[in-house]
Amino acid sequence: MPQIAGFRGVVPTEGKAAEVIAAPGIAFTERLANGTLARDPGRALYRYHQVFQLDGRAVTRKALVCAVRLVPWAERQIRAHEVTDPVQRDVELARIEQTGAHVEPVLAGFRDAAGEIDRTFRGIDGSRPTYEHTTADGTLHRVWRAQSAEILGPLRKVFAPKKLHVLEGHARYEAMLGYEAKLAAKQAPSLYSAASHGLACLVNLDDISVYSTTAARHRIVRGDGVKAATVLAAAKPWFIIEKLAGAAKDVAKQRAALDTSVAHQPAFVLVFAGDADAYKLTLSPDITPSNEGIAVHRGIQKLDPIAIDELFRPRALPDTTVTFETDHAAVLAAIAAGAPAAIVTRPVPLDQVIHADELGALLPMGSTGFYPRIAPGIAMMIDPDEDLV
Repeated sequence: MPQIAGFRGVVPTEGKAAEVIAAPGIAFTERLANGTLARDPGRALYRYHQVFQLDGRAVTRKALVCAVRLVPWAERQIRAHEVTDPVQRDVELARIEQTGAHVEPVLAGFRDAAGEIDRTFRGIDGSRPTYEHTTADGTLHRVWRAQSAEILGPLRKVFAPKKLHVLEGHARYEAMLGYEAKLAAKQAPSLYSAASHGLACLVNLDDISVYSTTAARHRIVRGDGVKAATVLAAAKPWFIIEKLAGAAKDVAKQRAALDTSVAHQPAFVLVFAGDADAYKLTLSPDITPSNEGIAVHRGIQKLDPIAIDELFRPRALPDTTVTFETDHAAVLAAIAAGAPAAIVTRPVPLDQVIHADELGALLPMGSTGFYPRIAPGIAMMIDPDEDLV
């Protein structure tokens, strides 16, 4: 079962949060030496608040940064919901090996409808934070160090039976597993060794600040010979195609088009370079991906990422690649800068994300996102020889 633990974190010293958060892994050793970073003298958990705007009002996401015992996906105690990018996994592993530290946590969710964990932190939440910083996106990040045994002990007990759902950081989690395996090949770690743990930011899936903040992951298409007429003709056997006249540069019109879809079917918008119109594609109600040769769990086959990445892209955009972008305006800027096409998407709702991982099914790589981003470097974890209990 997942186990959480306190650890001797590395945190920014007073007045240095902005510098560290901007580039958490840069000159890590030098920053420890010159006092920009400091290691806590004892084990701690870190209470973490993000204050941001949601539907025109300020909300606070309350989280916990801690060490989590690493277990393989196959054990189903820590769960994935999308395919891991192997290239990004290797990048993350190289970063851990270079710094000897976990500088950015995995974002994972837990169930706590009764708010038991928040009540544990009630005294800390009302106190002065250890440090705070506002990032460029307007999010206020507040961090408290929690070292009291009266907090650490009860939290370990509460979390012992809980399953954790990885929301963001699948590649980072697999990199942590890879680093653990490399350390274990040299010397088997003890049960409570930091070498067997990874850095995680844990959030309550039942809180509005989590379930209302999934982000769309748009696809910017790269490749030669991408033409609107060819792509639309190739998609026609499976999709209803609706022209959005003059909407190629109209973010509001594209979003409005995606607010509804025929019979709640998967839908997305296509934008092409040099075309003033955009095109909404909706999976035809009589089309079932598993009947079209798509190897997919029936429980997730009608989700947008399956229609986009398993059916549409291989058949209508072969020999192309995509990069992912959460900023809708940046997608249209990429078209203006020379990308031949883009796929504008809707956020995958959190209940669909959790449904996928509870089924043991995986959405395509890059399907989901959450905002605001965790501030990297808020509390970093080093020293695989540390005993966490």
